Amino acid sequence: MIKFFRRIRFDVMENNNTGKYLKYAIGEIILVVVGILLALSINNWNSGRIEQNSIINYYERISIELDQEIASAIRQKKDNDTLIHKNQRALRILNSKNLDSLEVLKNLLGATATNWTSQYSFPITNEFLKQGYLSKIKNESLKACFKNYSKALKHIEYTNNYNNVQYQNTIEPFFIKNINYSEIALKDYRKDLIKGGPRTEFAQLYDNLEMWNILTFKLESLKTESNRFDGTVYVLEKLKSQIESELTKG
Repeated sequence: MIKFFRRIRFDVMENNNTGKYLKYAIGEIILVVVGILLALSINNWNSGRIEQNSIINYYERISIELDQEIASAIRQKKDNDTLIHKNQRALRILNSKNLDSLEVLKNLLGATATNWTSQYSFPITNEFLKQGYLSKIKNESLKACFKNYSKALKHIEYTNNYNNVQYQNTIEPFFIKNINYSEIALKDYRKDLIKGGPRTEFAQLYDNLEMWNILTFKLESLKTESNRFDGTVYVLEKLKSQIESELTKG
């Protein structure tokens, strides 16, 4: 093809036909431009197809990841609600001042001395966002779900930090000074501890304002955490639903 156009150009120049040569030159330029544009169009189409395939692949893996973390959030909420129940019972016992319930109180205080932060793992989802794919999403509802997901992670981080500070600055110092932890640790933790040391005067806790407030603030934090679990599950399920919808379209 190139030889063919070169031959035409040579014949025109040989005949010294300037007008025809200019027309040919313009035509050749147009042909080259069209060729370049066509090549760019094909390249862009191919790049877009590869990019879209990559996004679909991410969607499939993110959907599986979300399933796992939704189940994890539900399990964690169940454990958290167990701590809520124990804290509520401990407060009722303190409020009743019933000395016959001292043994029960001992078995409940471990919930206050325990700090379980929310734990999630989203390597695939976070990688997807770091790749800049959020800007490629045309579905505004799906895009909004990814934004809500990012907000939810920030809320979880804030709650975890708050709970850690509360435990380190308030709860643990009180227990160190007033309660023998080996006597009240939760069953799963107590078996690995050495029993002994000074015994706790549990009866004195009934009139200890600091003990009452620690239990109350802990209960408040646990309730907040429970609501956070519900919110997280809602956000993750909504995101998964939108992703499944996109996969169905594909």
